[in-house]
Amino acid sequence: MSWYTEESIKKILYRMVGVSSVSGTRDEINMAKEIYNIFKEIPYFEENPEYVKLHPIKNDPLERLFVTALVKGKGNRTVVLINHMDTVDYNGFGPYKDLALKPEELTKALDPNALQQEPKEDLLSGDWIFGRGIIDMKCGGAAEIALLGEVSENLENFEGNLLFLSTPDEENNSAGMLGAIPVLNRMKEEYGLEYVGLVNNEPHPVIDGKHDLFIGSMGKLLPIFYCEGKETHAGQMLEGLSAGLMLAEVQREMELSMELIDTADGEYTYPPTVLKMSDTRELYNVSNISSAYAYYNVLTLQFSPKDLMEKLLKIGHRAFESTLNKFKETTAAYEKLSGEAFPCPWEPKVFTYDELYKYNVEKIGPSFEEHMDKFIEEKKVGAKDEREFAIEVIKEAARLCPDRDPKMVVAFAPPYYPHVKNEGKTENDRHMLEVVDEVLAYSKEKYDVDWRVNKFYKQLADMSYCGVQDADDILEMLKPNMPTLGYTYFLPLEEMAQFNVPVLNLGPWGKDLHKFTERVNAPFSFNDFPDILKFAVEKILKEA
Repeated sequence: MSWYTEESIKKILYRMVGVSSVSGTRDEINMAKEIYNIFKEIPYFEENPEYVKLHPIKNDPLERLFVTALVKGKGNRTVVLINHMDTVDYNGFGPYKDLALKPEELTKALDPNALQQEPKEDLLSGDWIFGRGIIDMKCGGAAEIALLGEVSENLENFEGNLLFLSTPDEENNSAGMLGAIPVLNRMKEEYGLEYVGLVNNEPHPVIDGKHDLFIGSMGKLLPIFYCEGKETHAGQMLEGLSAGLMLAEVQREMELSMELIDTADGEYTYPPTVLKMSDTRELYNVSNISSAYAYYNVLTLQFSPKDLMEKLLKIGHRAFESTLNKFKETTAAYEKLSGEAFPCPWEPKVFTYDELYKYNVEKIGPSFEEHMDKFIEEKKVGAKDEREFAIEVIKEAARLCPDRDPKMVVAFAPPYYPHVKNEGKTENDRHMLEVVDEVLAYSKEKYDVDWRVNKFYKQLADMSYCGVQDADDILEMLKPNMPTLGYTYFLPLEEMAQFNVPVLNLGPWGKDLHKFTERVNAPFSFNDFPDILKFAVEKILKEA
């Protein structure tokens, strides 16, 4: 059987799409098992069963699995091929929900007149196939599986090794990739592998006639602002300070902040946005808001956690000062009206979580540390959301703080995505850049395909954990200011730094990720892309 053909890749893809693998559910287990079963049908893995494995994710409450498959050729040079097996849910498919995992049936059933113009035109062209996960990102995974199958049957002259990795949870917290990194490092030692490059197959758009490939990955931090005001009855509003007003000033500073747009090599991140804002009370009462919080999506290309924290603290101080200024302006105006004076006895107090923790240790003593350890251990058992758990921990530390004045605490919540950039510093980095040039020339000559080379993949991806730099600096700021790190969220930074390989995202062409019109372009993705992918892999495996 020839594995690396349009029909073979399509057959594998339809099997993968046919298995529900919604991120954050136990369906992901079934997906891992299906991928494992596909590999077991390849003669090479029937003869070498130890080279394909299902691995449990450590400390995962859902007991999910990731899959590795190794094809060993000649020498130790190895390309790692990664993809994620999970998808977003398919509730948005409406009347087509039952067909969401059946690409051929869905594509035939879709009413073109019910679609917007672009998906309508694509459907009528006959070049596009629809379905949940068909492009994000099971098409790339199917091509990788087929490539391993093809190489495994032609090992006589194959120089190098291919290591396949498929992970769950990419659409959520990347628990699969974080769990896989230590395993990849162990496999490197166990099988005598030299990792010279990593290829991911996230899909790409075509803009102005050019396809997009990427040689790095954007990063992400999730800063928390926790605001604690001065509680009072709502009928005596000027005797206290609302944490809601404090948080509103934070939101005014943070949302769409140009100050937090990161840039590198002429590329830019989008400005931050709030992901959640809330007070912390559970029941109605007629008091002002005594505590409230928000956390934000902040994207990075160069900012380290330390860089970002410095900016966040400045923003926090400005927001606090604006809050107090508004309070003073209001009380001064009110005094003129009523003759009743309300002093403002507060000054801006903005802590990092680390500073708050150390302050409490100094004022309370070792009993505070003991209490917090016990609190976290007890609460983590029922924790359903990493962000909310982090808020609970900060709230508890603030509750115990002897300083009862209004305050603001700045911290980080999971997940953390380091940015990855190819700066050509190592031999493997420089070789990857040379391979990209060869891919551009090959694609143009054989398929008349033009690629646009981007320094950073502008969506979050598991590639972020594959080329981390400055791990010590990251850990210095992140560990003490991410309250749940090491308890429910695990970030193997040392292992990531050890794995460190140059990355390339070279994927199929698709549209409308996460929408019910998610679709893959069949001519490019089943013909041009697989050949270009194989060419790139072979070039990476060659000595620089």
